[in-house]
Amino acid sequence: MDSGEQLPSEDHGEYEPLSVLTDTRHRKVLSILLDQTHPLTERDLSLQVAAQETGKEPAEVAVEEHETIQVDLYHRCLPKLEAAGWIERSPEGVITTESLVSWDENSSAPDLQNPEHPFWEAVSTLFARPRRMELVSIIANQPPNLSLEELATELEEWGPDSRTAEQRESEPALLSTLHHIDLPKLAEAGLIEYDHDEKTITRTPTLMTLLNQSDLNDR
Repeated sequence: MDSGEQLPSEDHGEYEPLSVLTDTRHRKVLSILLDQTHPLTERDLSLQVAAQETGKEPAEVAVEEHETIQVDLYHRCLPKLEAAGWIERSPEGVITTESLVSWDENSSAPDLQNPEHPFWEAVSTLFARPRRMELVSIIANQPPNLSLEELATELEEWGPDSRTAEQRESEPALLSTLHHIDLPKLAEAGLIEYDHDEKTITRTPTLMTLLNQSDLNDR
């Protein structure tokens, strides 16, 4: 993830297609493909990604630079983008789907032609753990100065039937995870203010702007 968090892998559920966009290279791939009217070969795609990442012209990119990226595209990026429904692969090459084009045109989020926009870093923080979407939805719809205990209670009531027994945490474990991991990360991204001593959470204008711009609150 862009945030560099080493967290357990979780099922992103309904947010899976959007969670794929938290990876900077994924966004760069899509920004390149959105400019194409015909499929682009994986070699040419890797060359253009390498040019973006090195700041060079495609003709100046060394073979070893784009070959390393081509391996990453083949084994990691393209399978994830295809599974999310954002691209299609064929013998002719790679092309975006109508679903991606429609999302990019209709979403109020910064478009994918700007893959380095700061917006994506905040989104990456949210999708590092799928539960964070539930957290910010709760925080956005609660009075200011929500306590840690109140947030944990709301989270447990948010969708208990959708979690397996393994995914449900004991109350002390949940409070500890929120206090030490999730809430500090959301605060670092500017989405909330978290008083570590008083254990109170206050939403920020950045959080409300993010939810409104990305349409995530309606999903």
